[in-house]
Order: sequence, then C-alpha cells, then structure tokens
Amino acid sequence: MRPSPKPAPWRRWLSPLVAVPILAMLTLGAWALSSPVGSSPDEDFHLASIWCGAGAKQGACATTDNPATGVVPRDLMVNAVCYAFDPTKSAACQLPGFGTTPSDTVVTGRGNFTGLYPAVYYAVASVFVGPNVDMSVLAIRFANALIFVGSATALFFLLPRARRATLVGGLVITAVPLGMFLVPSVNPSSWAITSAGILWMALLGYFETTGWRRIGLGALALLSTLIGAGARADAAVYAVVAIVVVLILTVRRDRNWLLQAILPLVLIIIAVVFWCTSGQMNAASAGLVPHANDPVDVQGLILTNLVNMPDLWVGAFGRWGLGWLDTTMPAVVWFASFGIFAAAITIGLGARYRRKPLAAAFVLVTLVVIPLILLVQTRVLVGSYVQPRYLLPLIVVLAGILLLQPIIGQLRVSRSQSVVAVVALALANSVALHTNIRRYVTGIDVGGVNLDARVEWWWNMPLSPMAVWVGGSVSFAAMLVIISSQFWRRRAALLALAPVPIGLP
Repeated sequence: MRPSPKPAPWRRWLSPLVAVPILAMLTLGAWALSSPVGSSPDEDFHLASIWCGAGAKQGACATTDNPATGVVPRDLMVNAVCYAFDPTKSAACQLPGFGTTPSDTVVTGRGNFTGLYPAVYYAVASVFVGPNVDMSVLAIRFANALIFVGSATALFFLLPRARRATLVGGLVITAVPLGMFLVPSVNPSSWAITSAGILWMALLGYFETTGWRRIGLGALALLSTLIGAGARADAAVYAVVAIVVVLILTVRRDRNWLLQAILPLVLIIIAVVFWCTSGQMNAASAGLVPHANDPVDVQGLILTNLVNMPDLWVGAFGRWGLGWLDTTMPAVVWFASFGIFAAAITIGLGARYRRKPLAAAFVLVTLVVIPLILLVQTRVLVGSYVQPRYLLPLIVVLAGILLLQPIIGQLRVSRSQSVVAVVALALANSVALHTNIRRYVTGIDVGGVNLDARVEWWWNMPLSPMAVWVGGSVSFAAMLVIISSQFWRRRAALLALAPVPIGLP
C-alpha cells in the first residue's frame, strides 16, 4: 500500500497561521472593550493630542491665540476620566450621552501642543476621529491591535522557520496583563510595544536571510522603527537598543556584513532624529517634575532605587495596577505570568549561544540605567512617576533574546511544562480581563463572577460584559493551545533529524 503523501509545508502551517492571528485579534478586541474611554494612563492628554493631531478640524479641534493650548470636546477631558484613581467608582460617572452626542468644548493645555511627544502617532490616530467619541476611540484601539497582529504575522512569514518560535514565545510570555491592556488602547505605548517586539527580530532575520525575505524584513524593520520613534521618544531610545543588540549578535569581519549594516545605521539615525526633536528628551537631564533639582542624598537614592528596581519589572506582569494604576490585579495574575516568564528565560539560558549573554546583559543594563536616571533626576524612589509601561518594550526584547537558540530543537521543554505554561497564562489572562471589566462596569465594591449583574456602565452594543470576558478568555486559551501543539509537532519532526545549526553564533 502506497503511503499517503505528506502535506506541503505551507499546508501544515496554513490553518494555524489563519487561526492564531484571528484568535489574537479576538483576544485583544476583548481587552479593547474591557474599559471605557479615558482608561489608559494619561488618556485625557492623549485624547486631546489625537483630536488635534491633524491641526484644526471642525467638531474635533480648534486653535487659540496661545499655541500651547487647544479647544476640544469637554468629553475628552473632565468627563472621560471622572472615575480615575477611585476603583470603587464605575464609568457610569461619564453620564448618559457621553461620547455619543456632541458636548461642550473646553480650552486645555493638556495635550501635545508644544511637541512633548513625537507627532506621528497622533497624526495617524486622528484619521479615526469622528463625531462619536466612543466609536472613534474603539476604532483607534482596534486599529492599534491590528497593527500589532498584522506586523507579527508578516514577520512570522518572513522569518526563517527556526526563528519563529523565538518571535511567538517572546511576545506571548510578556503580554499578560500590561501588554494586553496597552496594545489595544489609544496610548502611544501601544506602538512602542509593537515596535519593540518586531524591530529586533526583523533586523536579525534581515542579516540571516537573502533575496526577497531580506528585502521584506528590512522594510519591516524600517516600519517598526518609524512606529516606535514616531510614538514616544523613549521608544526611539529602545529602537537604538534593539538595533545594537542585533549588531552584537551578527557582527562579522567581512565586506558583506558591512554593506548590510548600512540599514541599521540608517535606522539609528532616524531614531536619534526623533529623539532629538521631542520634548521628552529633556526628562533625562531635568527630571519629570519641576522640583527635580531639590537637594537630596543622591548616593542613598541610587542605592535604594537599585535594590527596588525589580518591582518595576515585575510590575509589567501585574504587580502594579492597570489603567491609572488604580485597577489592582489579583496576586494570581502576576504570580502566574511572571512565573512563566522566569521559567521561559531560565530554559532559554540553557540554549548556548555565544553572543547571547552579551546581548542580554546589554538590555538588562539599560533596564536598570534608564529608569535609574529618571528616578534620580526626579528625586523620587521606585513607585513614583516611572511606570512599568515605560520598560515593557525592553522586557519584550530581553525575553526574545533569552529564547534564541543556535541549534534547532535545543530548547528543552517537556510536554508537561508546555501544559503548565498554557494553563497558567490562560488563567492569568482570564482573571486579569475579568478584573479589568469589573472595575469599570460596577467598580470593585461589587463582587461575584457574573459581570452582567448590577451593570452600571457598558458600551451601547449587543455584546454583554460576560460575553466579552468569556470570548477573550477562550480566544487566548485556544491560541496558546494551537501554538503549543505546533511547537510539539515541529519539535518531533526536527528531533528525528540531526541537529541543524541556524543563524550566527
């Protein structure tokens, strides 16, 4: 009997490649719906900046005689963030008609009117601004989620097969809960996270491939640099860090490498230009608040911040609250998500890669130095001003580096370890999503699993809070199961062969 022919490689990947992006969008979509307008950090500032991102626009933004102010709908400012800092207060304080009917206007200086942030993000987001604030904000949130998923999917296709597990693993183990909350938000940190996750892997693949793949990966590296540097000045710094990491991993003494290195040098120049033309660059030298030059014991401040620095890193996994830092996550969220992150990087350390320790050490140093400079210049301790969302892009890069492997199949992960990881991450995401929805639907003074009971606020749509929670939880869990099953299928096939070297040592 003739054995049945093996399916072509593209057919083996086709179903997961379709299912995983769809499930990722459903997961991020649930997070986009889990909170009201104004819920991300400093969103009143970012909303005004987006509404005025393309200059004066009827019904959205008007100019004043003072270039440092603008006229925007009142709903974007006071009304949008009425619940901030009080987790017992639901979003019902926005009052009936919020976001769906025209509101009074207000003159405000709280916006990007003086160029504090790069203008690219706000200009692009302003395309989605319409008369309905709710729909405009949701459109921006889903667009940002699509940029993240679309970029990751394109990168997956373009990368060598051996690098795809690193890409997926690095993004997944750093997503819950802060990444899940920020990526589908109107906060420019969304683009910073996307840029961090895509740039360094695209550039690494650029050095390791040829032909049309190299062209595509180079274009993706350029796009991700513009996305990050065009959103936040610190993301421009992180872009330079990511580029230097790739140069460390790939540097060779030959003419071909020098010619290929022209692209990363151009990307560094682009990032530096964005950094130098942004008002945020002053924070590194002047601190984040006006009293940053007050006398203080600098040595003691440095030492205290150094020993407490890990609290900022763990904060990205739920140790700190979401939103305006007022949505406290249950301990199981950060315990599970950080536990899987720690386990993954420990396993990754077992894959010997000659230049990986140097690259990882470089990123780790930046994770210490950058927040330390800001904290010392601002004269504050860990817990004030500098937030985990500022560092999450670097954590994403660090995770990917530590998962690099020079030999296909070298990462030793048992099936039981995969099951534990899937269950833990799915649980952390589900609990975090439920907590986030609860905080805005009723406030945390109302308990219980049923989010549809005693609803005080929700979007004007047929999907209920419970439907969004269940849908987002199941989608993420299903995505993890598919990714895990594909890893084991690929690993079984590869282990039947002799180990195959990949990349550059």
